[in-house]
Amino acid sequence: MSSDPILKTLAKLVELHEGVAEITESQTLNVLLTDNIAKALSVEPETTFSTKADIDDTYFVSYHSELLNKFSSLLASRGSVTALGVKYDGYLKTTGFEKIVDSKIVLQNGLVRYLSATPSITRYIWCHVAYTANADEKRIGMVDFIINELTGVTPVEIGNALLWTSDRVAVDSDTVKPEISPDELSNLVENTAAKLIKSELSNWCNKLSRAWQRDEERLNSYYGSISQEIRRKIESKGLEGESKEKELARIEATNRELSRKKADVRERYALQVEAYLHSAMIIHLPTVHIKCELVRKKSKRTVTLVWNPFTKNIETLRCEITGEPVYNFYLDERDAKIISPTVWGTL
Repeated sequence: MSSDPILKTLAKLVELHEGVAEITESQTLNVLLTDNIAKALSVEPETTFSTKADIDDTYFVSYHSELLNKFSSLLASRGSVTALGVKYDGYLKTTGFEKIVDSKIVLQNGLVRYLSATPSITRYIWCHVAYTANADEKRIGMVDFIINELTGVTPVEIGNALLWTSDRVAVDSDTVKPEISPDELSNLVENTAAKLIKSELSNWCNKLSRAWQRDEERLNSYYGSISQEIRRKIESKGLEGESKEKELARIEATNRELSRKKADVRERYALQVEAYLHSAMIIHLPTVHIKCELVRKKSKRTVTLVWNPFTKNIETLRCEITGEPVYNFYLDERDAKIISPTVWGTL
């Protein structure tokens, strides 16, 4: 699999438009597009994209390509939420979870009491967030992640649940009541996407930061030498009165010009990112809901852990301050709120 970010993004975009994409080499991507999308992009339905200009019979694409802008326009006019269910033909056990809970959940200042386990459907939301980043160049991309709607944990892995298309079944999404409010869901999507986009752009951000520092140092050196030369002139000639004031005014003007140039540099390298939810798929997954009681002194509460048969694992809970997934956590004394070790010591 190629790690080329342009080809990986193109592959996702093609698949989201009912096309087929296959990265065959580190710098080439074979695609099969629907006729309407191919026409919109002004390419043949069967096309090979390449990020290297000298590969024969390929369509060269870069961050500055018009093709990416056209794809971006297609994304802007599209947006959908679909739902599907996944069959699980195996037996969902309801016993033996007490030991699993004890081995996975580490409560630092209280007790975890296993209560019961019941097979239940859990809704997961698979989000695709498209983004456009602008600085000294333009880049578009897409991040995707899955939210466990019951626990609010994101991102989560659902294993090979979507591997076999024959196991996917139609569902009526309206038959399952949402476990999460629209505002909370919106915050989860926004915060998770922001972290993933920041991670994807980290190398570019570091490059911009280095270029910004380099240009500022050059400006400081250039205009600093001019100011220094003027000061030497004042001292060597022993200027006083109006002549000295005139030279000092030149230094002030030089400093103003330096500030203006540095503001231009900051604007040139400032990274601006726009993102939006492109599409979402609600996945109804057979799981086991494990009821447990969390206890700290007089505070206690019941929480639901999710055992996923496709990962053969209990999923994490969610820190109620940072939102990070946790197996190891503390409880606050008042409400038995789940708090991760990374922030517990700072409270």
